[in-house]
Amino acid sequence: MFINLCFAYIYRTRMGPGQVSRQVRTVAPSILGIALCFFCFGRAIKHLLSNALISYVIMYFAPAKHVHKLVFLFAMGYLLFIHFYRFLILTSYYLDITGPIMVAVEKITMIAFNLHDGVVKKESELTPWQKRQQLKKLPSFLEYMSYIFNFQTVLTGPVNFYSDYEKFLDGTHVPLDKSGKPHSPTKVATKKCIEALVYMIIIATLGSTYTPELITRSDYLALPIYKWLFWWFFTIQLIRVTYYFAWVLADAICNLSGFGFNGFDEQGNPQWTLCTSVYPYKVEMAQSFKETLDGWNTLTGEWLRQIAYERAPKNIRTLSTYVLSAVWHGVSVGYYMTFMTGALMTLAGSTVRFFLFSIRSALVFLFRKISKRNWMPNILFFIQMTKTACNSYFTR
Repeated sequence: MFINLCFAYIYRTRMGPGQVSRQVRTVAPSILGIALCFFCFGRAIKHLLSNALISYVIMYFAPAKHVHKLVFLFAMGYLLFIHFYRFLILTSYYLDITGPIMVAVEKITMIAFNLHDGVVKKESELTPWQKRQQLKKLPSFLEYMSYIFNFQTVLTGPVNFYSDYEKFLDGTHVPLDKSGKPHSPTKVATKKCIEALVYMIIIATLGSTYTPELITRSDYLALPIYKWLFWWFFTIQLIRVTYYFAWVLADAICNLSGFGFNGFDEQGNPQWTLCTSVYPYKVEMAQSFKETLDGWNTLTGEWLRQIAYERAPKNIRTLSTYVLSAVWHGVSVGYYMTFMTGALMTLAGSTVRFFLFSIRSALVFLFRKISKRNWMPNILFFIQMTKTACNSYFTR
């Protein structure tokens, strides 16, 4: 990934929109990305290529009405096969091709759904997000390969959406500043590189010593519960830091290549957050489960929302989203326990908020009536209104 920083800088400064043709800008990222994957994973790259190429063939020949379903079933089925292979065959964890395939599946399925939206659905049937991302035709093979295998995101993500990547290739992604040049991402990318370097130092100095296996040792199990919980929290914290390192560095690579511009803030400063997957401060300071999700792997969360939540029947939206997330992550039991717990927490939070809102509305109505001194009838009305609100929710 550090080599990618060099590639990113060269790509932005030597292969800009006015320096080389669009075809060169399209082909170069995919060649570098495929070369990196081959260097890291060797012959296992065949799975990454097979999934992408066969999915493209399906998109090319399948009717637009069903293309999203067919591509989703194939791409997710291939990923599930890889997950089962890891679970049944591999005896220990090591870095393999599964991670890049997971990222590729997000991109592949998103293209298929965007193509279905643009060709089949009417404008009135689309959400604002779907209107922005819809595709009226299948991207060319070179554009497709560049999107799936671009060196900025092929190894660890983040997932990005095709319409944004197309603007990046065209050179219309970043507006011009007062001097007539595109806004420079160098300062932002440097800050993110420094942040990633801090995470790397933490991992290098503490990660190999304080592993999750540490807290299962007999001497740690003999500790008082509050001490054991401290070490449990500390080791889990270090695991999160490894993700912070990978995602923040990947974000810096995207920015340094000129990709990731996301508009301006209230002060008119350019924002380079389009490829930001994680907000460590939000995650660590979260006051609720929802706030944690709002800061963790946000672009995969957007993919889950657009693929599952926005398209599933209303009564199973939450469940279908968490099930898809669990299957996408793997076949280990821990994933399903985690995401099913997450689904329950989300539904519980929704129930509590609805109940509190009903109580608040009833109290406001009651106090307004009490101010008119109609005491007893209004108290009885308040009780009946609260009972009706609760019954309407729990019997719907």
